[in-house]
Amino acid sequence: EKGWSEASVRAAMAALLLDYAPLTDMRASAAYRMQVAQNLLLRFWLESQATTEQPDPVRLF
Repeated sequence: EKGWSEASVRAAMAALLLDYAPLTDMRASAAYRMQVAQNLLLRFWLESQATTEQPDPVRLF
């Protein structure tokens, strides 16, 4: 059994290449849509790992 980890998400991103066939049209190429699908999966995982702790403030000056 694989858990919800970065490694399993990266494996799923690679599996998208076999299971997903995006279309190319005048708005976006198939390659672009594939990259977006993979990135959305990674982003979903990253956001699900968020903690309730407040981050340290960032000094701009």
